[in-house]
Amino acid sequence: MHYGQIISCIALASGAAMGLGALISPRWASGVVRLVEDPDPARPGGYSEFRATYGGLFLMAHLSALLIALNLPAIYAGFAALPLALGWIGAGIGRLISLFADRDRNRAQGLIPVWIPLEIIIGLAIGANLVQIYDIIRTFTK
Repeated sequence: MHYGQIISCIALASGAAMGLGALISPRWASGVVRLVEDPDPARPGGYSEFRATYGGLFLMAHLSALLIALNLPAIYAGFAALPLALGWIGAGIGRLISLFADRDRNRAQGLIPVWIPLEIIIGLAIGANLVQIYDIIRTFTK
């Protein structure tokens, strides 16, 4: 197994594990993303959103890309994980913009400066399988 595929699979498994964690414990997911359910007693709930978006969506998207990465040739696996990789990088970019543009709206910087590089690193790690494609192309063009 190529090192890019190993890095990608570890990152995808981590994303799937985060999804499983949110699916099982929406309170944990709420704490991680620092969002809370609606405090209006007439509108109870909100946990279904954590279970769905941060749970089921994360779990199934990362798990499906992981299964593709483990079972298909590198060229398909790399491109299958690309949307997730770019999604994580996009999240980091969005958070970076928020750090400056929403300075007055954010309660405090908190973990924003920590999440920015972490999300970009996770995105690059998921996309690491593309390094293998580059190596394959470079081998054939010599």
